Amino acid sequence: MLTGARAPIRAVAPCRADLAGGTLDIWPVGLLHPGALTVNMAIPVEVELEVDLAGEPGVAELTTVAGDVLLLRSEDAQDDLTAGVVFEIAPAGGVRIRVISQAPLRSGIGGSSTYGIALGRALAKAIDVALPDERLVALIRDLEARVVRAPTGSQDHWAAVQGGVMALHIGAGGDRIEVLNVDPTWLGDRVTVFFSGIRHHSGMVNWQVIRRRLDGDKGTREAFAEIAEAARICRTGLIEADEDAVASAILSEWKARRRLGSDVSTPELDALVHVARDAGGTAVKACGAGGGGSIVVWHPPGTRDGIVGALEEASQGGGYLLASGAAPRGCRIVEASPGS
Repeated sequence: MLTGARAPIRAVAPCRADLAGGTLDIWPVGLLHPGALTVNMAIPVEVELEVDLAGEPGVAELTTVAGDVLLLRSEDAQDDLTAGVVFEIAPAGGVRIRVISQAPLRSGIGGSSTYGIALGRALAKAIDVALPDERLVALIRDLEARVVRAPTGSQDHWAAVQGGVMALHIGAGGDRIEVLNVDPTWLGDRVTVFFSGIRHHSGMVNWQVIRRRLDGDKGTREAFAEIAEAARICRTGLIEADEDAVASAILSEWKARRRLGSDVSTPELDALVHVARDAGGTAVKACGAGGGGSIVVWHPPGTRDGIVGALEEASQGGGYLLASGAAPRGCRIVEASPGS
């Protein structure tokens, strides 16, 4: 059994919605577009889990939200994120994890990355080892890439760690985090995240797009250049509270992103985008790599209820409101409620 904290450690971390510049955070795509950045916001859809050190040596015992129990060992680390994180941070095992809440599966809001951040933070606290933010982000990013067998970026992880609204500036030698000072009420009145009910696989969509960019495909290069410019406009619009600039940036981003490949959107997703626009949304885009998952709707204040109602009807019960506005806090250790 591991030594260290004996009481369960509970961690909570927010998922994210990207507003502009997604995929540019995946190495080396952003480096091919000088000045590239990704703009996103943490959202109040959280992963919450609990870790203790009362497990069997050499084993990581995972209890899912549904109550299923999985026993993982070090040989599972190549194919399973939980095993990868546990046996990287605590090689001797003896760890029990209980997942209390998590994002909808394949919802495009960085749920697996957020889970990895929460697990890594809780486990480091439990065994009393230092794990700085930069190291935690790099570790979970790389372990995810190993599991999905495809390159991964870091915007999901930084949103989970940092919270709030941020711009991730891509540069040689490492990315730079800029926290954007955006009035939460102003933002909350204008942005809604809706789960479409259409599941997606971001790793495969991203990898196909990245390969075309690295192969020098002209159309892909031009689309990414437009995405990078849209992200710069979005950042400025948020800082200056210019709702028209943010809307223009989101519109431009989605228009360019759809040109990256046929897998980025689907007829069902396109239909929901049109429904949201017809119901009053000024700009709509898919979260993450697209292909399904969730959509971000930028809209005038006071129009959310009508937009969400139209989307719920159009998705025939498969979709629902995920979040409005940003989550101000990133990953944190919290006190477990008595009896929980």
